[in-house]
Amino acid sequence: MDFQIQHAPVFTVIEFQLSEAEEVVAQPDSMISMSPGIQISSAIGQPRSGQGWWSGFKSLLGGESFFRAVFRAKRDSQTLLLAPDNYGDIIPISLVDVGNLYLSRGSYLAHVGDCHLTTRYGGMKGVFAKTGLFLLHVSGTGTLFCQTYGAIKERQLAEGEQFLIDNRYVIAFSETVSYQLVKASRSLRDSMMSGEGLVNRYTGPGRLYYQTRVKPSISILGHLLNAAT
Repeated sequence: MDFQIQHAPVFTVIEFQLSEAEEVVAQPDSMISMSPGIQISSAIGQPRSGQGWWSGFKSLLGGESFFRAVFRAKRDSQTLLLAPDNYGDIIPISLVDVGNLYLSRGSYLAHVGDCHLTTRYGGMKGVFAKTGLFLLHVSGTGTLFCQTYGAIKERQLAEGEQFLIDNRYVIAFSETVSYQLVKASRSLRDSMMSGEGLVNRYTGPGRLYYQTRVKPSISILGHLLNAAT
């Protein structure tokens, strides 16, 4: 299987070239186009996990869709084009190279090969850190594709090295990296008045992936207006 990321970093899409029996698992409603020799099926949560509906509910808790789409080539030389639902980039991550990862809510786009997606309890700190009460954990030897809002930054942390990131920008981090919710400044007043408030402090070893933009916040009134139009 070959893939190519095109039109980065704003209007990014990913094109797969599939041989017979090869498949791509992706978030629903991410397909732009495909060859007629590709069969689409749906799976609940993690495909072939054996957990059925429970797997789907756990995906919802991790901020992902209840269902996933499975694109399988019925013959050689088939093309599949996927896109994220944001104006942003797509980053391919080989789990063989980086190891197991935790993903923030909404970061997952697709995967190929041996990838196991499970939802794990992140504790109450995840609620305040905006990573969520539950985190999506990815393990295996396949390739993961994450979607971002804006471009992508990557940082490798050494043992004990610390790095601060605004909570809203985090995409993924190695399971070997620990994080803690802290004030942006020593003074609570300075943290709040500067507009930074609380941030995540990550401690290595491991990798961090974060985005350069965040979606604008929508008020409750905004949600109601969107629902009415």
